[in-house]
Amino acid sequence: MSAVKRLLKGVETRMLVWLARSRASSLVIVGALVAATLGLGVLSTQPSSAQQKGPSATTTLPMSAYGCYNDPDGDGHIFCDGSVGISKLPASFGECSMDEDGGTQIFCRGTGW
Repeated sequence: MSAVKRLLKGVETRMLVWLARSRASSLVIVGALVAATLGLGVLSTQPSSAQQKGPSATTTLPMSAYGCYNDPDGDGHIFCDGSVGISKLPASFGECSMDEDGGTQIFCRGTGW
């Protein structure tokens, strides 16, 4: 194992010396930058679904994940406990507002009027 490490170290050293002394070093650097740029371009053209890691607009999480529940009277409104901010609630909950009494509860229109 030690002999292999010494051999690789020697090859690495000779390669670095050759690059430093030759005019090819600038070509190698430019080539590496071009390859990296092309690779980045290819990666950035992947579909957005492959790049998304967390919940998205198309991901359906249960209401309880947002600290919310349906209004028991069945009119489509949604009540949330305020553990998740209004800006983080899904658009499907409709227009949301804080409790008018100054509490932390959030009221969302949902499918109701």
